[in-house]
Amino acid sequence: MKHFSEHVLIFRGFIASNMAVVKLFENDDFIIINKPHDMYINSDNENEKNTVTCHIASHDSHLSGSSNPLYFVQRLDYSTSGILCIAKNKTAAARAGRLFEKRLTRKYYLAVLRGHVGFELADIHYAVGADPSPQSSHKMLPVVSSASISEEPRSAHTRLLVLETGSYCEDPVTVVLLKPITGRRHQLRVHCSAVGHTILGDYTYTDRVDSAPHRMFLHATRLILPFQQEPLDIQTPEPFFSDTEFSSKWKPGKGYYKYKTPEDFVTACDVIDRDYTVGIKYEEFCLKN
Repeated sequence: MKHFSEHVLIFRGFIASNMAVVKLFENDDFIIINKPHDMYINSDNENEKNTVTCHIASHDSHLSGSSNPLYFVQRLDYSTSGILCIAKNKTAAARAGRLFEKRLTRKYYLAVLRGHVGFELADIHYAVGADPSPQSSHKMLPVVSSASISEEPRSAHTRLLVLETGSYCEDPVTVVLLKPITGRRHQLRVHCSAVGHTILGDYTYTDRVDSAPHRMFLHATRLILPFQQEPLDIQTPEPFFSDTEFSSKWKPGKGYYKYKTPEDFVTACDVIDRDYTVGIKYEEFCLKN
């Protein structure tokens, strides 16, 4: 992979609209967008207009028979905002898909977690599988012990770096940088919950308790696609503090790493990319034998 400075860095301003879909980058092969929170990627229901496909193409663009087909090479949950890569043709989709499959892409998320995290850096290695409970058809479960009941668990790995502590509505919270090494369904939400710090506003993984915040605070902030001809480094603006519904209820605590400008965020990503943990309060979470 080329050095960061040789990547194409795309950065655009944030459009202040509840349902705006901002195009961050577009060429003959790809559209890369900033997806709002609480929006579906697509839907088979032609009456459902709250979808990415409806905003950038047509309601059926995710179907192979569409006159304007699009190919989603990655997914974001309904509640998650941020960078989403969409291919315009099958060849481009296969090319990007190989990068994701071989774990050559790099993805970085910002999140706000409930509570003050007791470490600075962590590797979370809990496998993730489906929750077999009848009432939890869309939930996933981490394998944190030999008594886990998750179905068909697959290995999963997330890195977590603490950026800043503070409070939201007088309750302790922590702003973190998350780097998923694998890409399991709900992986970041499950892993954060597994280490005792659910994502602020995550209704599903707090058993429908955390419903007061206006959104779930998880945002895909940066995506690196190391294409040979034109490597791409796509970044969105910092998503939370520009939102007055959050910033008006926030009180800062201790800062660990700057992250609110594009340059500072890249520096924080460099920290989480490092292998060494000398001088950092580090923890590793994995299934103990």
